[in-house]
Amino acid sequence: LGMPRYTLLVGKPPFETSCLKDTYIRIKKNEYTIPKHINPVAANLIQKMLRSDPATRPTIDELLNDEFFTSGYLPSRLPTSCLTIAPRFSLAPSAVELGGRKPLTALNKGQDSPAQEPLPDKEEAAGLREVGDAVSCHLADMLQQLTAVNAAKPSERAAVRQEEAEDPACIPIFWVSKWVDYSDKYGLGYQLCDNSVGVLFNDSTRLIMYNDGDNLQYIEQNNTESYFTVRSYPSALNKKITLLKYFRNYMSEHLLKAGANITPREGDELARLPYLCTWFRTRSAIILHLSNGTVQINFFQDHTKVILCPLMAAVTYIDEKRDFRTYKLSLIEEHGCCRELASRLRYARTMVEKLLSSKSGSGRMKSST
Repeated sequence: LGMPRYTLLVGKPPFETSCLKDTYIRIKKNEYTIPKHINPVAANLIQKMLRSDPATRPTIDELLNDEFFTSGYLPSRLPTSCLTIAPRFSLAPSAVELGGRKPLTALNKGQDSPAQEPLPDKEEAAGLREVGDAVSCHLADMLQQLTAVNAAKPSERAAVRQEEAEDPACIPIFWVSKWVDYSDKYGLGYQLCDNSVGVLFNDSTRLIMYNDGDNLQYIEQNNTESYFTVRSYPSALNKKITLLKYFRNYMSEHLLKAGANITPREGDELARLPYLCTWFRTRSAIILHLSNGTVQINFFQDHTKVILCPLMAAVTYIDEKRDFRTYKLSLIEEHGCCRELASRLRYARTMVEKLLSSKSGSGRMKSST
């Protein structure tokens, strides 16, 4: 057992070995940095837990009594969507009791003086930049996963056991269930599986209406988020909200819901919806890239769909009969899959590569063949 490990270590490139050595030295010296946008209370707790002398680190009881755990709003539970995207606390139920801060719905007093979350300061702006970094990282992970599964040639196995690759626990939390392309004038409208709706406008801003039909989320070009309600919002958003309502009504009246026979995972009022980052059309399909890392490909000819999640390393396939199955990509490598799914995974790799290589970080990309 020792020999292969030794050989592997010796065979590493000098640069990688140097990085490992440098990392080891930094760990040994307890040298680390905490990003400036991290909350000071959280940073303070991290520093306590990482003290060089173990005897001076806080006990479990001291940790539980730390300001990080005892101050501010503490939800009784978090939504499942936290696995892929940060929650939102703008409408936290206990906000009134904490520090005298009132909920947004209580602060709304008129269309021209709406309540909204404060704009980010310089330190928080770093967090906004990291959103884009995370999106690119998700795509890179997905490309690696698809490259591996395609290299295994899963449809060419002597005995394909696709059912063995299923993993229902990896069913996506969100997917696009409807969409309408009006980008020649305004943008792309879409509905998520929880019946919330959104529009990615041609100016790269985004507007989302939650499934309660009341709460709105507006996302600017730099990813700054603001929250409003349909009863109180800036007059500058009048046209965009009117368009969102038009898209919602059109999709409700004319379009079938993808995955309608699937019960979405349970969420709650703290769930932050993913938004549409980028999309483009080819002659074969429309490609939709969400902010939680999900890439969805809807094929035009046979209405099949694939929903890829890099965090779960899984793919959901909706076939011609609208059957909805979720598979772990690593298990497809091991057990194989049918030719139809294999060909779509090959196509997906090409599309993810296009997303990753594109310099247009958001909005509509140029169509391709």
